[in-house]
Amino acid sequence: MQLSKIHIKNYRLLIDAELDVDNKTTLIVGRNNTAKTSCIDCINSVLHGKGFAYDDYPLSKREGFLSLMAQFMAKETTYNELYEELPIMTVEFWVDYSMDDSEANLGALSPFIIDVNVDITTAIIRAEYRLKIDEESLRKLLEPCYSSDGLPDVDEVRNACRSNFSKLFEMVIYAVNPEKPDDKQIKSQKELSELFPFYSIPAERILGEDGKQNDNSLSDLISNFFDVKEEDINPNIATKVKELRDVVEKANKEVQQKSDTLLSSIVNKAVGFGYPNREELTLAVMTQLRIDEQIKNQTKLTYTSNISNEALPSSHNGLGYKNLIKMEFLLAAFAKEIELSGTACIPLLFIEEPESHMHPQMQRAFADYLESFLSKISDIHIQTFLTSHSAHIANTVEFSKIRYAQKTTNGVIYKNLRTFAETNAKNMDFIQKYLNLSRCDLFFADKVIFVEGASERLLLPDMIDKCDKEGLFNPETYKLSAQYYALIEIGGAYAYKFIPFVNFLGVPCLILTDIDSMEDGRTKEVVSKGKTTSNSTIKWWMRRIKSLTEEDTSLIKLSDIIALTADQKTIGKCHIEFQTKENGLCGRSLEEAIININSSYFELTNHITEESLEFKGKSKTNFALKLICENPKYVVPRYIKDGLVWLNKQKVLE
Repeated sequence: MQLSKIHIKNYRLLIDAELDVDNKTTLIVGRNNTAKTSCIDCINSVLHGKGFAYDDYPLSKREGFLSLMAQFMAKETTYNELYEELPIMTVEFWVDYSMDDSEANLGALSPFIIDVNVDITTAIIRAEYRLKIDEESLRKLLEPCYSSDGLPDVDEVRNACRSNFSKLFEMVIYAVNPEKPDDKQIKSQKELSELFPFYSIPAERILGEDGKQNDNSLSDLISNFFDVKEEDINPNIATKVKELRDVVEKANKEVQQKSDTLLSSIVNKAVGFGYPNREELTLAVMTQLRIDEQIKNQTKLTYTSNISNEALPSSHNGLGYKNLIKMEFLLAAFAKEIELSGTACIPLLFIEEPESHMHPQMQRAFADYLESFLSKISDIHIQTFLTSHSAHIANTVEFSKIRYAQKTTNGVIYKNLRTFAETNAKNMDFIQKYLNLSRCDLFFADKVIFVEGASERLLLPDMIDKCDKEGLFNPETYKLSAQYYALIEIGGAYAYKFIPFVNFLGVPCLILTDIDSMEDGRTKEVVSKGKTTSNSTIKWWMRRIKSLTEEDTSLIKLSDIIALTADQKTIGKCHIEFQTKENGLCGRSLEEAIININSSYFELTNHITEESLEFKGKSKTNFALKLICENPKYVVPRYIKDGLVWLNKQKVLE
């Protein structure tokens, strides 16, 4: 059995969010403030019966919430109507047990299977944070919230609800019949917790070993071996742990006996005033020395050189290694805890931002190794959730395991990348390989710019700054130069493969490419004499505009490309721009467009033709760097300005 879906309603930004859960690892990615951590917090609160606070209630729902309360106070709404209409926080867990043997013991899931249809193999568990206060108590609580004219004071109602939220609501757990949603049975918090053993490794992990013991230190985790039953220790280390315990126990006895004898002698010789004497008891001393306690309290990690056998303190080693070691200890402890529970259950493991302190290669190794590590330390199947801002982790994890958190005006939604992969099989191989090779941060950007090559990649940040200083981004409050955009070098031959993907993600995307004018399919030609283009992305775009199939091989006319309107240059969330005519001429590449409008810098005569704009340099990278260094006041081509202005106007939230 496995958790297949989580449905959260009315919790912070999660107004109506459905998260498809992978059988093994679910990676949640997205730009900042897209409720990745909130998802973990919500599930943690439900599974541990912590309840919620007023601040967890969505901002977008509060006006309606307070309005209903005011109507109740004004007796325009009955208590029963308030109870039914008040938007509540709910979390649904969908469990799939179709792969289990029909005769098998479903363990902790059994209480939540209430249907009688043997063909149904889905169990639904719903946690509702419902109104619990009775009508009389609610009216009494809201009594101080009337203004002088006898009407509800909304600010006072808000304050009363904020400070008494836990008195107003309570968590109720239901088993729901998948066939009849109204058929449900109340279950206990204990039953829910037993079904979903939950363990969370937060992003804030204390890794230092400064001699101070705390629950988060690596030393503390190591010293815990003294507190674990021998039969519960990992078999790989059980022998050594037993050996250590035997050594410590033997030392304890020897030190105890010697110290008691010596201290007793010292006390008897030191005490005067005629006591003790032969007729009375003799003084003795019993110490409570425990070497194992010393080991537990004074254990520190060190790192020993294989060459000199000298030891260095833990603080001299990288935080990335300590982070990795610590997570291994925590995961092993969780696995052992599950095995000791002895019942069929669905363990859930949440790891927030595992990339903390890790360099890129270590992040990739962690993502590759996590599932196999968990299978080695436990025979019980653990479903893992990761949240990350790391492109290295996101581009290493299988595409089908990634859930993209998109923030909209109606809250955050989780998009299952497996859904996109199933409907876009042709492009998937390329997209996955490109993401893996380039480590691009597409999943974490507010906006995306696909560029043709090295020149654009080097010049675009400077061009964006120039456009901003020219005032082209006015009057937008948040200008493109201050937004988190991803600049991705992909080329005109492949950019079109990403268009369906960025539209699926809902990320505004600008494609800056070259018009690449051709005489025919093989011969380059200046734009004014060209008949078609060699640019695959422009061809793909034109087929969409003309409603042609991808397999259509009919000639794409350059005149039709040049005639595209601003509206036709936008498909979904994507906009395309290429070279346009300036000073009566049109270059066929970025370099030619720059030469055209900066002709004096390039020492061109007054009689400039499109042929004279041809870029004849050996390195486009050198061209871009030389332009920035030697001519910082160069003019930006109009097609790039048009594209950047379009992107600047796009809203991140829909």
